[in-house]
Amino acid sequence: MIKLARILFYCLIAYLPFQVALNLGADYDLASGRVFILLLFAFLALIFLREKKRLVRQLVDLRIILPLAFFLLLAALSFFWAPSQSWAGRKILFLVSVAPMFLLARYFYLSPGSKHSQFATGKFSWAIIIPAIISAFIALAQFLSQFLFGIDTVMEFWSRYIAPLWWGQNFGGLVISNPSWLVALGGQTIMRAIGLFPDPHMLAFYLGMVMPLVLAGLLFSEKYKKTLLGVFFLLLIVFCLTFSRGGYLGLIASLALVAVKAWPALSAAARKFMLSCLALVILLFLWFGASPVVRLISIFDLNEGSNAGRLANWSQSLAVAKSNPLLGVGSGNYSFAVEPSADYRNSISSHNLYLDILAELGIFGLLAWLAVWLAVGRGFIKLKLAGNQSAFLLGIYGGLVYFAVHSVFETAMFNPIIAAFLMIYLGVASYFKAK
Repeated sequence: MIKLARILFYCLIAYLPFQVALNLGADYDLASGRVFILLLFAFLALIFLREKKRLVRQLVDLRIILPLAFFLLLAALSFFWAPSQSWAGRKILFLVSVAPMFLLARYFYLSPGSKHSQFATGKFSWAIIIPAIISAFIALAQFLSQFLFGIDTVMEFWSRYIAPLWWGQNFGGLVISNPSWLVALGGQTIMRAIGLFPDPHMLAFYLGMVMPLVLAGLLFSEKYKKTLLGVFFLLLIVFCLTFSRGGYLGLIASLALVAVKAWPALSAAARKFMLSCLALVILLFLWFGASPVVRLISIFDLNEGSNAGRLANWSQSLAVAKSNPLLGVGSGNYSFAVEPSADYRNSISSHNLYLDILAELGIFGLLAWLAVWLAVGRGFIKLKLAGNQSAFLLGIYGGLVYFAVHSVFETAMFNPIIAAFLMIYLGVASYFKAK
């Protein structure tokens, strides 16, 4: 039964980027992946009860588990002081539905038979990478189709057929009314790569969390090097087509840290290979032209329209936090504090995960969240590389670095796909083996 549960777990990981929405009512739609997470968790719990199995006992980094548990507990307790308890309840239910992925990932990574030490043959790693390949091809097809059928036709197709099925009637309607799908480049407006994600930033988050895993495998795995090289550049090309400036910063930070961490453990041939990959990346940017570079540099232009808007959002978040500095306004209540007359599904956002947490859960919530990332950083520093045995962990840590950096500009933690993968990565990172 445990073997069946493990297979279902890998299938669930593969399903997450393609999960359809359950339209439960005019004002409520539910990502189906959240339901499957709870079902799989319940199934595994029943197996333990029936077979009287014990959870695998390994040395784990409680510095991740404890602050994360405190953060989730504080989010749940905030229901009692939130101005809108219905909004708080919905956010809490969201967190409850994705949090079990932390425990599932931790168990199946640590449990016997998981083969977490064999990157090239590990089902865990390929369950993450293969769906990313499919997602990248879908996004690439969507991006290129605008040059065949026109932007309006593609946007109409995505609005009419993709949005209701994958994002839900309610949330899909919000996305369509406030799209961030277009970007102006050199006086020309083009549609950014979004694939089956509601906006390019969420696609960037997803690909950005997978690419360090591919790079780590590319550097340390003796098998599938050509395949992984092709996958890496496919994901990189599509990632560039999201034109997500925060994503660019996150990817630079994560890949740089992975490369620096890996460098001492690499052979001379592997180092030459990595430098060759770097040269190819530079050529890729030159092939794309100045657009990605200009987009990246423009993030420091405070007078640019979207940057000015983000600064205004950050100031607004700080104002809300100052009014409730210790405990915040309650989970899910930031937008309610800004505009009480707004619907639960609205476009009001901090555009900064850390400020969003500060506003909703106060300084205690933010400190707990930062403690999680301090523990992640500690694990990354102490990680000892030994060939492909550590490639998977290195890639996971690289994905977490990406999430932490890009979250300065977005609040992707509350996207059901990104949140689930965050819990998976944190669950794996909670494994810490002292040597």
